[in-house]
Amino acid sequence: MEQEQQSTDGNSAAPEDDFVVEFDFDSNWLGLTLHEGTRAEARKVAADLVEQFDPLRLTVSKAALQRELEEHALSVHESGPMLTAVAYTDSGVFLADMSVLAYGEDGVTRPSPKEYEGMLLKWSYAEVKGDAQITEVELPIGPAVRVQAVLVEKRRFGWGKKLSECVRYWVWPTGHAEILLVEARWLNFERTDELTDLVDRVMPSLRLVPVPAEPGPSAPESPGEL
Repeated sequence: MEQEQQSTDGNSAAPEDDFVVEFDFDSNWLGLTLHEGTRAEARKVAADLVEQFDPLRLTVSKAALQRELEEHALSVHESGPMLTAVAYTDSGVFLADMSVLAYGEDGVTRPSPKEYEGMLLKWSYAEVKGDAQITEVELPIGPAVRVQAVLVEKRRFGWGKKLSECVRYWVWPTGHAEILLVEARWLNFERTDELTDLVDRVMPSLRLVPVPAEPGPSAPESPGEL
């Protein structure tokens, strides 16, 4: 799916450099986060994920599945997510993707959920079709606003439109200055209940984990006595 290239208010995403995002993913989600964003890294991540599939249940070739995962990882990486994951069937059919972005500006106090209401239903690549479901929720990491909506996505070069469904959580982590956006999207409306459940069940495990500090250079040892 086409990925959002900038924040909904026009400011670039600003991931927290000292923290990484983690979930307690089960077998339904496959981590696809890239750190360097190189083709070689994407190929390695995709190859490792393909090995988790039972070849007897795949309806696509392992090579084709690896190429799809590789291209998806590279495409999503362009939007600067803190985390990326995908959901697939056991047969190797893509179901949904999930990305986590962080927004904030140095020296600017983040708006409260109430102050941010005007941004909740803004997508840079799509418009909301019909009425969106908006719910305030309390997660272990902090307060959040859950939004579920059907989107009319703009195709490139203006050739037609496509419908997708999206569940996004705007999250205000306690003790942090950023707002996190967790967004999952899919095209298969027949599986909406299943995919919505996959997102909602994993959200309480969202957490920010400090990145261990790299060890500094060790002091040179004093030369021993001869």
